[in-house]
Amino acid sequence: MGYDVEFVQIPVDSSTTFPVAPETARRLRNKAVPFSDPAAVSSLLLQMDGAKPALDDGIDYLGKGLSYARLFVRKDAIHVDNNLNGAELLKLYARLNERYRQLLILDLQSGQLHDAASYKEWWSRPL
Repeated sequence: MGYDVEFVQIPVDSSTTFPVAPETARRLRNKAVPFSDPAAVSSLLLQMDGAKPALDDGIDYLGKGLSYARLFVRKDAIHVDNNLNGAELLKLYARLNERYRQLLILDLQSGQLHDAASYKEWWSRPL
């Protein structure tokens, strides 16, 4: 079982502190900006080393150390069935964030909303 996330485009104020608490994250998620061209998002992901088309319009990504994910690009989010380590997930995020500057990470387990720095900090914490 992985630790699933969604990449979502959400405009936030520059004073926003991450991670965003679940209740606020839910309200912000409802304001997500759709991807104007989901096929272009898929194409961008498929250009990454380790990515290939998967069933049901998914994209499989094999990271270092046999970590992997299956991504589903939807109009309002990129769902990540995630079995990647934190660094590999952030590599995908960084690639997407080059083009989609409002992209954030929604932690589907905790409900928190992260930017890259807060996700890295969360991932690095002791168990």
